[in-house]
Amino acid sequence: MHGRDAGRLDSIRLVDIFIRGSILLAVTTAAGSLPTPCRFGRFVLDPAERLLLADGQPVTLGARAFDVLVALVGEAGRLVSKRELLDRVWSGLVVEENNLQVQVSALRKLLGPAALATIPGRGYRFELPVESAAKAPAPPAAPAVVAATSVPGLLTPAIPGAAAADREGSDAAQTSPVPTNVPVRQSTLYGRTQDLEALGALLAAHPVVTITGPGGMGKTRLALAVVARLAAGGAQDYPDGVWWVELASLSDGDLVPATIARVLGVHVGQERSLVEALVAVLALQRILLVIDNCEHLTEAVAALVDRLRTSAPGVRILVTSQETLKVPDERVHRLGALALPAVAASDEAKRSGAVELFAARAEAVDSHFALTPANLQQVVEICRRLDGIPLAIELAAARIPLLGVEGLRTRLDHRFAVLTAGARVVLRRHQTLRATLEWSHSLLTAEEQRVFRRLGVFAGSFTLEAAQHVVRDDGIDGWAALDHLGALVDKSLVLAEGDPIPRYRLLETTRAYALERLGEAEETPVMLRRHAEALREGLTAIARETATDSGWRSAYAHAAPELDNLRAALAWAAQADGCRELAIGLVADSLPVWSATFQMQEGFTRGASVATQLHDELPTSLVARFWATLASLGLYSVRRDAYDAAARSVVLYRTLDEPKKLYSALLHAAVLGYRFATAEEVGHYIAEAEALLRPEWPPMGRARLEFARSRWFDLQGRYEESLAAAQRQADVCLASGNEDGSHYAMSNAVGALNRLGRYQDALAQARTSIARLEVLGGASGAGHLWMGAMVAELLLGDLDAARASGRAAYALLLREGDELRTLRPLALLLLRSGRPVDAARLVGYADALERRAGIGRTHGNSTVWKLLHAELAAVLDGDEIARLAAEGAALGEADAMRLALEAT
Repeated sequence: MHGRDAGRLDSIRLVDIFIRGSILLAVTTAAGSLPTPCRFGRFVLDPAERLLLADGQPVTLGARAFDVLVALVGEAGRLVSKRELLDRVWSGLVVEENNLQVQVSALRKLLGPAALATIPGRGYRFELPVESAAKAPAPPAAPAVVAATSVPGLLTPAIPGAAAADREGSDAAQTSPVPTNVPVRQSTLYGRTQDLEALGALLAAHPVVTITGPGGMGKTRLALAVVARLAAGGAQDYPDGVWWVELASLSDGDLVPATIARVLGVHVGQERSLVEALVAVLALQRILLVIDNCEHLTEAVAALVDRLRTSAPGVRILVTSQETLKVPDERVHRLGALALPAVAASDEAKRSGAVELFAARAEAVDSHFALTPANLQQVVEICRRLDGIPLAIELAAARIPLLGVEGLRTRLDHRFAVLTAGARVVLRRHQTLRATLEWSHSLLTAEEQRVFRRLGVFAGSFTLEAAQHVVRDDGIDGWAALDHLGALVDKSLVLAEGDPIPRYRLLETTRAYALERLGEAEETPVMLRRHAEALREGLTAIARETATDSGWRSAYAHAAPELDNLRAALAWAAQADGCRELAIGLVADSLPVWSATFQMQEGFTRGASVATQLHDELPTSLVARFWATLASLGLYSVRRDAYDAAARSVVLYRTLDEPKKLYSALLHAAVLGYRFATAEEVGHYIAEAEALLRPEWPPMGRARLEFARSRWFDLQGRYEESLAAAQRQADVCLASGNEDGSHYAMSNAVGALNRLGRYQDALAQARTSIARLEVLGGASGAGHLWMGAMVAELLLGDLDAARASGRAAYALLLREGDELRTLRPLALLLLRSGRPVDAARLVGYADALERRAGIGRTHGNSTVWKLLHAELAAVLDGDEIARLAAEGAALGEADAMRLALEAT
């Protein structure tokens, strides 16, 4: 060797030694405590050799990404700050943070979505368990039949078929890890235990399973959890692997086969098409193929899935999409919202999926946040108003450091502005709530978009007929509306609920977006009117059902879901121009809705606010029905205007040839006259009604007559006759198939028994009827029964039981406008609990309320009234009682009710 050549060789060796030393130093610095090979999942990392293997195959990875991986693996389980990573990997250089984000993104694609956790604003944490590996095995030679390809930034997995070749006669294959590109370790999944079990069962029984649901519902996260559970279970079910294919970034359906082929490592020769190559490789394999985010490519995915189903029977396919594939053998798992608690202030509320997720995410971003009894109700309200949508809840929780719980709650009306800035690692369309909905909206046709935005006028659920009425135009007839509504259901923008005749609903967040689009299209005023018209048509149909004794139950079942729509329509009608007849008609036909939901007090208040729309040109029959409905809604209230409404309807129906409606109006006037008329006047109403009654009329008409008689007898102090009339009312209801009504009627019997001094009988009957109504689903109307039980318990000396019954009675009677009835028994309970001063104040408030309502005397509970005044006089002198009563009369409603309920 010449001296010049030897010198050159020595120089090369020196450079080589220098480079290797620099590399080793960099690796050691970046790795921290990671100088030797290690294993995580199906990967082996050898820092010294700068080698990463996946299932024994080398993986191509950029130098910076490799250094970031070494640094993170070396600190597995610990947060590594962005600054620390930049200093280790780009030592001595000034670089932008987005360089780090690019490398982390490449690693996440390589290792799987859950391998690296992002802590917003702070850094990253390696999530997979790390164990020592003595020496990285040499990569095996590529098989001759199917060659693996290496794609920068994308995992090159083991070749499908390798497991099949090895598993024959080998027990080890049954317990070895499943080849997969999904990390077995996943972040905590909240509130999805039942979904996980259901999906596991579906995948075990069916070849194609689609997880579908609205954007942001957590379809991808659920699929990851399912796959991780399957992969962790060993290779028995899917010995050839569990492979994750992400389609979110694709915009061309023709690229779907190529994307799947890259994940599976399928090499395509010129002798066959890509689809044929996939089919040939998978024909004898047993794998689970997960195809994520394919709602924008459903046709292409469906075509490939259909081909695989016919030619590769061992392949099972799990799909996540906002729209189903509609292929043979497909089974659909519709992913709903996270569970919301029925009661806000309870331990159950803390364990609900929605609240657990909110609390976990809020604690992650704000070390000062903790779920406490003080903020639990606000957190529950936030979760409810966000429909239990996981994405919305996570975005909301991220705002806690800035707004706090109460600040967030009060700003949810502006949810699209508040719920932004999602984690950078998620899809761009999931970084804000608006972006998620815009993505879903962009997948609709122009006609579907038109239908979608118009459906936003519905509050709560709606019927098909109502939807057709609202969305129709010159280009959309009833049949087209049906097709478009079906497409929106398929695409998870509209939910179908109930069976056999479904109702439809938009999630509140989706509805808010639809209303924005409606405003942009300048269609809001027209669609709000159509909504009110459609609702009135539906209420008219329900009213026809209630005309017969046999149809009342189905009619009320149809009426109850319209509550939110009725509230919205009346709010619009009360201030809209040129819709007087429509507004009056809505009130006139609204009784079944308010009655079915036991919201009579609200119904009366809303109906009375529309009375300003009355004018002389309206049909007399419509005006008469309006007043009759108000009278019926106020039947138990202490409002004089309810009695006045009944009297007006009587006057109008006397001019019309509608004897049944006049009969009902007379009985309304008689019942309300119990508080506002003389016994003689009430008797005249009853006599006139009796003269109208016909034998062929439905039996429930007779029940209403007996109700009026029971009140009339009570007004006169004829309690035995009142009891007999109440019993006849209950018997007629029961014979007509209205068992609920028979038990409501027994509240009049319980009242009469109390006034007769038969407290044990009254209590037994009250408890029997309450228990039966709970079974029948009518417990919300049991307020007067609870009232009767309270009086009986109070007079029997069981104060604790009376307190509990008083609480139940007040809560229910408040909805009917009859909470005044509870005040004197509550005052006696206060007195007997050793609080005479508060009792005297409450009596003063009750007396003042009756005077303001126009009630000139006290009826009912006369025993309570007499005992209350006698026992007060025994402990307080007259001047003191008068002074305290004056204080009570000056109380506001909230303070008086708080004073009254302290007894309960």
